[in-house]
Amino acid sequence: MGRGDGALVEAAQARTLITTNRAIEEASRRISLGMNRPDLRPILDGFAALVKAPVLAPTPLNLAEASDALRDAVPSRNGSTNDAHILALAWNTDADIWSTDRDFAGTGVASWSTPNLLRALRDS
Repeated sequence: MGRGDGALVEAAQARTLITTNRAIEEASRRISLGMNRPDLRPILDGFAALVKAPVLAPTPLNLAEASDALRDAVPSRNGSTNDAHILALAWNTDADIWSTDRDFAGTGVASWSTPNLLRALRDS
């Protein structure tokens, strides 16, 4: 956030962006409490406005499967299952993941860094 607001607009023009309520809530808490950066709030609000698909919630079964996949993913191996809701949503919608997190590698979903995503969008 902060440096990626132009990337948000570019990605939203090329693709449909979806997320979970939890992801928006976590970003809001991080901006307000963890980072103490209220100046980033308009960027988050702008992102929420760019989400064209309904904000979806994964089913409990998919959450459990996603938690297992994240726990066993080779790149992380840290046992973190905090982003299982994102992985479950990607599975449910046959979507890729845009994240700087390496935890999604090895879960069966393509994950994109911002530079690689923007390059791919420009090339397509």
